Amino acid sequence: MGKGAIATGVGVLLLVGGGGTLATWNQAQNASMGSVVSGDLNLVASNGKWTNAAGTAIADISAYRVVPGDVLTYTQDVNVTLTGDLMTAKLTVTGVGADGTGSAAFGGAATASATTLTKGTQVLPDAILKPSDSGVVKASTTFTFKSSATGRTATNASYSLGNIGYALVQQAPASANNS
Repeated sequence: MGKGAIATGVGVLLLVGGGGTLATWNQAQNASMGSVVSGDLNLVASNGKWTNAAGTAIADISAYRVVPGDVLTYTQDVNVTLTGDLMTAKLTVTGVGADGTGSAAFGGAATASATTLTKGTQVLPDAILKPSDSGVVKASTTFTFKSSATGRTATNASYSLGNIGYALVQQAPASANNS
């Protein structure tokens, strides 16, 4: 009986270690899940216009002379494309420096407001856009020149507005994977 057990053990070892197989069945098949198509996010800005605190249009901003307490508003149509089932995006003003104008040389003499968006007569909350907001949206940003200037602070200064623009940034959708 002992010899039979040893012979069986040696046979199993030869079978496993000697190139034999102990096979199990398996099967694989495609799930036919289909395909997915990505959405789109795009922003195209047109020429805008400047107005002062009195609501008067400013024909040539480089010829306009601001004074302490002045408020200038830049309004521009932007064509927005948003496509995606969970797409949301935020439109923000870019290129605004410490002084609110794109140049830190004026020691905080001006500040920029958050951009206000309207579509038709509807104000869009928090500058958050959805696919249903695609099309022309009016963006307005206000620049306020501080009235607290003393003496001749910032007289005959030049405020660079050339690097200011808009950015449309997708907001990540909430998911179970975001923790």
